[in-house]
Amino acid sequence: MGMAKWESFLEDHIEGFFNRRFSSHLEPVELGKALSRELVRRRKKAAEGHVVPNAYTLELGAEDYERLCCQRVLDELHAAVERQVIAEECFMDGELSLEMKKQRSGKGVLEVHSSYQDEAPEEEAADDAPSHTIVLERSNLGIHQPLNLPREYELASLTAVNGVDKDSYLAIGEKQVYIGRLDKNDFILMDPNASRMHAYVTYERHRHFLHDAESTNGTFVNGKPVLHACLSPGDEIQIGSTVLLYEVI
Repeated sequence: MGMAKWESFLEDHIEGFFNRRFSSHLEPVELGKALSRELVRRRKKAAEGHVVPNAYTLELGAEDYERLCCQRVLDELHAAVERQVIAEECFMDGELSLEMKKQRSGKGVLEVHSSYQDEAPEEEAADDAPSHTIVLERSNLGIHQPLNLPREYELASLTAVNGVDKDSYLAIGEKQVYIGRLDKNDFILMDPNASRMHAYVTYERHRHFLHDAESTNGTFVNGKPVLHACLSPGDEIQIGSTVLLYEVI
């Protein structure tokens, strides 16, 4: 996705949110545009494709900082960066860090800095074999559930564009998503040619990866059979007689 197209995407998706909440001075959509430019400027070529920084700092003038530095704005910008990583078909290592700092000067000042921070310590290696056991996540926190749980971001979507499940839709983020006929799946298909658990989507290096779950009839991306595939916007996933369109939202 080119810069002009991405800036148009930003305006369509977050400018309305910002303009509803804030007055003039520094236009908040400029924060998103500045992050977008910095991400593209600092991306570097790697063996598997482009890799982008995972740590960003926005320095604002004092007045704009007091107006804009709140969790809601940071959440919107966080999601915008995650979506751009997908749209640009890049990768990001480690967790995304995004913060604002205050400069001494007044309004209308904006500087963006980025860096490649080290990845968090690796967890114990999991079994490489795909797991076909579905465990429903249930909260055991009861009434003591904390209020500062991590924000769940909706980054992309799967839409059935062909088959008996046409127009079915699911927004996806960082959680693993299961697809198939079993009623415990996240995306439940009525298609008799789909397996009970046909495929699943993981979130790795800030991209969505599709995995075939040893299905009977196989999983296809853009007409080609796959066992594992990194998804790009516009990809068509065929599961049985159903075609799912993957898009950034």
